[in-house]
Amino acid sequence: MLPSLLVFPLWGAVAVLLPLAQSLHALQAASDDRKTWLFYWICFAVLSSVLCYFEWIIQIPFFVLSFYVDLYAEAQLCLVLWLVAPRLHGIKMVQSHLESNSTTLGKAVTDVVREQALKLREVLLSVSKKAE
Repeated sequence: MLPSLLVFPLWGAVAVLLPLAQSLHALQAASDDRKTWLFYWICFAVLSSVLCYFEWIIQIPFFVLSFYVDLYAEAQLCLVLWLVAPRLHGIKMVQSHLESNSTTLGKAVTDVVREQALKLREVLLSVSKKAE
């Protein structure tokens, strides 16, 4: 358990400063890593927004563990370190996994969105009929 005065600056350095430096290096060198770091920043923005509202769901198992040892911040730090560390490049593994399964994932997302849109349409039609 690292003290939070140490964990949060480390997290900022690992999650923002290290990828920023690597992104700038990839842009200056015009390498193929530009796509990877763009993917990282998109994931960072989306997951930051999602965590803003749903972090409490992720914290539930850590809350149970916190009676013994508090590891939530350290788990976040380890995950971000795995994603951006130059030797590990977990973000490349995530990106390749998503690219290889993009057709399956895209079809599943499209089906769910279509199903929910039809349900919403039915609800809106029933509300408009009741209003008449």
